[in-house]
Amino acid sequence: MIERLPESSGNILGFRFSGMIREEDLTEILIPELEEASGQYGIIRLVVEIIDYKGEELGARLEDLLDPDRKILTIEREAIVGEEGWDSWETAYHDFFFVFPNTETRFFSHDRRRQAWAWIREGVRTEEI
Repeated sequence: MIERLPESSGNILGFRFSGMIREEDLTEILIPELEEASGQYGIIRLVVEIIDYKGEELGARLEDLLDPDRKILTIEREAIVGEEGWDSWETAYHDFFFVFPNTETRFFSHDRRRQAWAWIREGVRTEEI
């Protein structure tokens, strides 16, 4: 399941990934939200909070969902909030959670969630939000 987090505003978006992630979560929630914000703001920042992750059931690979006809997304920063040890698994989950090239990405444990949001908002002018 993917759900938008209430802390999201303007060009800063946050999503919770929990349980089993399905293709519909990507096509009906994540990708449309990212495309809308990208269209409105150009450059966006992203927080992905991972809780009780069980895997994914995707009928198509993520690369297929981000086909060339879709608008190119520019993600400036991505904060990944997850359980201890997820940062060392980055390579294994790169294709799923770290899908945006040329994005500054940092990992934060759940107890540093507030710091993740502070880092994402760092240097963003009020009129961008």
